[in-house]
Amino acid sequence: MTDGSHEARRAVLRVLLAAAGLALIAYLLHGAGPERVGHVLWKAGSWLPIILALEVLQLWSDVVVLRMNLGDSAAEVPVATWVRSSAVAYAMMILVPAGRVAGEVARAAIISGSVGAPRAATASTQLQAAYIFANGALSSVGCVVVSMWLGPRSTLALLLAGNAIFMGTISAGLLAILWHGRVGRWLEALHRRIAHVAGPAVVMEPNRVRRVPWREAIVCSISRSAQVVQYGVILRAVGGALTVRSAFVAHGIHLIGATLGDMIPNQLGVLDGAYRTFAGDLGFRDDPARALSIAFVVHIAQLLCASCCIIVAAVTGRAAPVRVAGRASARAGARS
Repeated sequence: MTDGSHEARRAVLRVLLAAAGLALIAYLLHGAGPERVGHVLWKAGSWLPIILALEVLQLWSDVVVLRMNLGDSAAEVPVATWVRSSAVAYAMMILVPAGRVAGEVARAAIISGSVGAPRAATASTQLQAAYIFANGALSSVGCVVVSMWLGPRSTLALLLAGNAIFMGTISAGLLAILWHGRVGRWLEALHRRIAHVAGPAVVMEPNRVRRVPWREAIVCSISRSAQVVQYGVILRAVGGALTVRSAFVAHGIHLIGATLGDMIPNQLGVLDGAYRTFAGDLGFRDDPARALSIAFVVHIAQLLCASCCIIVAAVTGRAAPVRVAGRASARAGARS
């Protein structure tokens, strides 16, 4: 089968998954009452600036961790390239299936013009490992909080425990890409097939093969705590009670929905279904429209940010090639 037919099948599958997600949203919306959901969303609108600010904070934290991974090489990346790579990575994370993987591959490709492909690929893989480790850590904390509130055998607690194990396994697998060449090539190929990311294989930087980014993982875990705060704010915005416990519950439901719906753009339908399923755990057993509205607020905030990122990427993309080309010419001149 040709590459063209493979790509066509993938495109059809993506469309079908997106359509299924939208159909599920329509079904959930009908069950909760469109007018009731609309009323809740209208009331939540005044909280949107805070929610967007917390979303941008998470985007910025990825840049901080990536700069830590690059070390001294970070100074070689122009500001326009930093902005464009971050904007493209976020937009892809929100708008395409397995968006985190695809976004990091795109980010590495953009900054490779400044630091080289092996260095960019190594730093990007370390960032992914740190990010997924942070999700696993937050799943573990969420599991403890939910177990203390709802019991260790509650469905949400068990799912969070499973998610923590799954994220830890994936994070270890990404580190294996850096640790061992043969294992790394096999995992990278599998990684790309799952995410449907095209492009030549990237050779990891030899002198970074045995570097485990513990410091970056800790920083990423702390910065991801902003997402717990964000979901607490969203819970309050739709009329829920804001406490540390309820914030972790709301965020825990997000983690489960995001994992289960990873292959659907923006987790459409799956994230919404997760909040509808666990409405009782949020105190919305008799008012599922409020639980469903949490997912809608998340979609709105992320799609707004992704739209802005597309514009930023288009604007900064015009200037970046000139800077890179000029730097490449200077290096060539130095060698000659």
